[in-house]
Amino acid sequence: MSLQYTDGEDLSDAGKKRHAMVEDSIERLRHFAYRAKHVRGLSNEQAVVVCIQVDSHWRPLVDALMPGEDWQRFRDMGQEPIARGTAFFPICEDIAKLLPDIAESLLEKPEDGRYKCIALDEGGCTVYEIDPIEQQAIQS
Repeated sequence: MSLQYTDGEDLSDAGKKRHAMVEDSIERLRHFAYRAKHVRGLSNEQAVVVCIQVDSHWRPLVDALMPGEDWQRFRDMGQEPIARGTAFFPICEDIAKLLPDIAESLLEKPEDGRYKCIALDEGGCTVYEIDPIEQQAIQS
């Protein structure tokens, strides 16, 4: 799989953890981008896909994006809760204020046809561009 991150090719150990978090969720994240584009009619300048470690200092953002979500059910199954979804693009401005070192990557318009994906965890932030692809239902 080829993910394009916009803030450089060399990832720190924390960046590698975020990269794994995104790789584990890539089908769902691409589907969120697809829904933003084809169902909600939002351009890549209006919507951004997010992938956030719930049990991190980003929890207030998670709660604002997904109020009332029961994260404990994931912990009870031995999983680390990860919030995935879409937000309006101005969230990039808010995050850029908190992380000025990567503000340029956060605020840069994605390539045509791609959507910005922001991965946040306790170690920081990594910015990607992903293709909107409809997730096919799994046939049993």
